[in-house]
Amino acid sequence: MQYRKGTFTTTSTATARNINLGFKPSKFQLTNYTGYGTNAKMEAKYFVGMADASALIQTRAATGAIPSIITADGFTPYSTGALYDTTTSTITAITKALPGVVTVSAVNSLVEGATVTISNVGGMTQLNTNRYIVTNLVTTGPITFQLYDTFGNAVDTTNFGTYTSGGQINVISNTETPPGLVDDEGVAGITLGSALFNAAAEVWYWEAFLETPTGY
Repeated sequence: MQYRKGTFTTTSTATARNINLGFKPSKFQLTNYTGYGTNAKMEAKYFVGMADASALIQTRAATGAIPSIITADGFTPYSTGALYDTTTSTITAITKALPGVVTVSAVNSLVEGATVTISNVGGMTQLNTNRYIVTNLVTTGPITFQLYDTFGNAVDTTNFGTYTSGGQINVISNTETPPGLVDDEGVAGITLGSALFNAAAEVWYWEAFLETPTGY
C-alpha cells in the first residue's frame, strides 16, 4: 500500500487544487476541519470506479448529515508520465540463498533502495504479501536484486519452498534516502475540483491510498 496525508487551507471556492502523490490513488478522502456555516460540505470521498470529476459528498444541516453525489468539479486522478503506470515487474526466478536473489523480466520502476511487495509467487509462497527492500540491483544482463527486509536484514530463503513459477513485484516506494520510506512526488496524483469546497480559509485534511496486489 502507498499512503499519503496532509492539510491545506482553501483560498477561494472557485480554485481547484492538485495534490501530487506520485501515484493515482485507489481511494481519496477529504475532511473539513473548519466546518464553515450551515450546510457546509464536511466530507468528500473518491474511490476507483467513480467517474472522473465526481465525488461522494456529505454536508451538515440542521436535520443531520446529508449525503449526495456531485458529477462535476469533484475528484479527477491524473498522470503525466508513464513511469508511475509501470510499477509492476514479472518474476522469473528466485534462488534459495542468504540473501535470496530475485530475477525479473524488466526493470520498470525498480531502483536501488526501493520498497516492493511480492505477490502470486508459486512454490516459494513464504514471500507472498510481504515487503522487501531492493538491494544490489543489477540491470545489465539478467535483472536481479537481493531480498532484504524493511529493517535492513538479509532474507534467508534457503529453507523456503522451491520457486516454481509466477509472481510479481510492485514498487510502493522508490527513494533511497531513507531507504524505501519516501515516495517520489509529482507526475501523478489527483485534482480537487472547486465543487468540493465551501469558502476561503477553510482547513481541510486529506488522505490518499493506493492499493497494491497485496492489498491496502
